[in-house]
Order: sequence, then structure tokens, then C-alpha cells
Amino acid sequence: MKLLIPALILLAAAPAAAETVVISLDRAIEIAVQQQPTLKQQRAQILAAEGRVDLAKVARKPAVSLGASVSAGSSRSGFCQPADTDGDGQPDGLPVVCGGFFSPLVNTSLSANASWRIYDFGATNASVRAAELSAEATAAAVATSLLDIRTNVEVAYLEAVARERLIHVAETTVANEDAHVAQAKAFVDAGARDPIEVTQAQSRAATARSTLAQSQSSQAIALANLRSAMGWADASQSPTVVDEWPAPPASDPEALPDLVAQARKLRPEIAATDKQIQAAEASYTVATTGRRPILSASASTQWNPGSTEWRPEPSWNAALNLTWQIYDGGRQTADKKVARANVTVAEAQRDALLVSLTSELELARAQIVANRANVTASTEAVSAARAQLALAEARYAQGLGSQIEIADAQTAVTTAEGNLVQAEWQLATAWTQLRRAIGSTP
Repeated sequence: MKLLIPALILLAAAPAAAETVVISLDRAIEIAVQQQPTLKQQRAQILAAEGRVDLAKVARKPAVSLGASVSAGSSRSGFCQPADTDGDGQPDGLPVVCGGFFSPLVNTSLSANASWRIYDFGATNASVRAAELSAEATAAAVATSLLDIRTNVEVAYLEAVARERLIHVAETTVANEDAHVAQAKAFVDAGARDPIEVTQAQSRAATARSTLAQSQSSQAIALANLRSAMGWADASQSPTVVDEWPAPPASDPEALPDLVAQARKLRPEIAATDKQIQAAEASYTVATTGRRPILSASASTQWNPGSTEWRPEPSWNAALNLTWQIYDGGRQTADKKVARANVTVAEAQRDALLVSLTSELELARAQIVANRANVTASTEAVSAARAQLALAEARYAQGLGSQIEIADAQTAVTTAEGNLVQAEWQLATAWTQLRRAIGSTP
């Protein structure tokens, strides 16, 4: 009993194992769209860009402010006229001494002010237009991030499927090698084979188990990468994948010119750079409006009741103002230079994207064609290797073959099956890269 209690305590303190959750590729992409911090950040940037549009529009609207103040202080002592107590319009009595350090005066003030920029010769319109185009460019950048996240999740998912299939290949090899060990032991026990064949078979079985452990480690790393690509932060659940490839299209991709034409229509990066160019040009227009005249109107009213008189009428004033900055020390010239450079940068980015677009599409298309042929050849190689292994096992069972022949045949099967998984993995990944290069989704 004394030994049982500590054991129970350790068992209760042990952390619970994470729950394994099988997710499909579509579900993994859906989770990434919901949880990826990158998208949350960029959606916040869209809100900020929309806020800058609203800020640019503020100049078109009137501004109203209210103010109030109370102050107290002393006045210098002197003679003050007495109050009119009988209502005849004349002070009653002689002047008296008033004021001094211990005679505080209270001053109050209430005010209201309004101002409105009536016309600025297009400066506000240019600022609003630049902010709107910048917001549209930011929104287009989110579409680019969506494509990148989808591609990253799909690539990570495909690797996890490939690693899972390589585990199956390794498990099959371990099972076959264990069967070969048992078969060799049976022959040695019957005196039909040399004992060294058992040792050889056991060595191959140990190597197969080592390969299986390495495959399992690679699978764990692939699943960790998938978790990161999805933005999955829940440590209580561990994602795993469905052991099947997405069905690839039956035919080869379209010709390169057709793919380029599609990509130029669909790639959100192109739309984003177009908006960036327009926003940069609008910012240049804003820079040219820096010294334009501004026509504005203002109005205010103020009421200042005193300590002894609370009935003064409020004052008011209204004005039309026209201001024109003739010289700004070269600020407008500098702003125009910066804005023109930003236009050039945006145009260069779009040109670089168009240059890389064709090479991306050509590379992805070539990989699909090559990997499709590789899958066909690898499938045939697996069938041939399995047939060769079956013949070698049959010959060994009849006492005609050797462990060397079985080892070669088993190595050929393991290699061919691994090559087939790699070819299918590369083909699925190539289709993913092609869709990303085009800017489309399945």
C-alpha cells in the first residue's frame, strides 16, 4: 500500500495526452483562414487604411467646439461706485474702497466656435482619392496572403500524407523482414540452411525497424509544420491527416501562353501593385496641391458673466478667410520628389512580378509533366519489384534461392514503393505550386 500511493500521485500528476484529430485538407485550410495571425494582422491593416480614408474626408466637414472656464483672483484696491439701490439710475452714497488681496473676483466664460473649409481647389479630393486607393491596395494584399496561407497549408499537408505513406512502406518492410527471419530460423532448425542466414535476416530486420523509427520522426516533424501553417495553437489536440492524395487533374496543364494570360487576370499581387501605382500617383497629385489657396468660414460666440454682473449679452463674430501660402521653404518640391520616387518603385515592383510570373508558371508546368511520367514509371517499378520479391520468396521456400536474393528483392520493393510515394508527393505539390502561380484555387 505504501508503494501504491506514490504511484497514484504520479499518475494523477502526469499530463494528459493530446487528443488526435483527423482533419481533411479542406478543413485544414478552413482552420488556417480562421486562425492564422497573419490574416488577423492584415485585416486590422485594412481597418486602419479605411480609417485613414475617413480621416482624409474630415477636412470636408465643419468642426464645432465648446469651451468653458472659471477663474478667480484678487484685484488692486481702489474706489468703487456704490450700487444703485433705489433704481433712479444714480449710485447711492459716496464712492467706497473696494478690492484688495482678500477680495477675490470670479471670472467665468462660455464659448462656442465653428469652422468649415469651404474650398481648397482640389487638395482634399486628392488626399481622399490617395487614401482610397491605398486602402484598396491593402485589401488586395490580403487576397495575396490568403493564397500564400492556402499554399503553405496544402504543401505541409501533402508532406504529412507522404510521410504517413512512407511509414506504411517501412512497416510493410519490417513485417516482411520479420517473416524472412522466421523463415530462415525454420530452415536452420531443419538443418537445411547455414545459421549465418538467420543473422543476416535479423540484421536486415533491425535496419528496417531503424528506418521505420526515422519515418515516424519525420512524420512528427511534418505534423508540427502543418500545425504551424494552420496557426493551430490548441495544445490539447494534435492534428493528423487523411491518408490519401488529392485527386490530380487527368490532363496536363494548358500551354504556357494560356497560363500566363490567366495569371495576369487572377494574381492578386498584380491587382495590388496596380492599386499601389495608382495610390502613388494620387499621392503625387496631393504633393502638387500643397500651396493651393484655402477658402474657409468661421464663427464664434462668447459669454463672459462677471462676479457682480450675470446679465451681459454674449458677443459673436463670423468671418470668411482666404489663405494662400506663397512660399513654403521648398517643402512642396521635396514632397513631389518623394512621391515621384514612390511611383517609380511601385512600377518597378509590378514589372518584376510580371517577369517572374512566366518563369514560375513554366517551372510548375514542367514539374507536373515530369512527375506525371515519374508516377507512371514508379507504379510499374513497384509492380515489377513485388513480383520479383514473390518469386525470390518462392525460390527460397523451395530451397533454391538464398537470403541475398531475398534481400535484393526486398530492397528493390522498398525502394520502388518509396520512389512512388515521392513521385506522387512531388506531382501533388507541383499542382499546388501551379495553382499558386496562376492565382487560383481548386
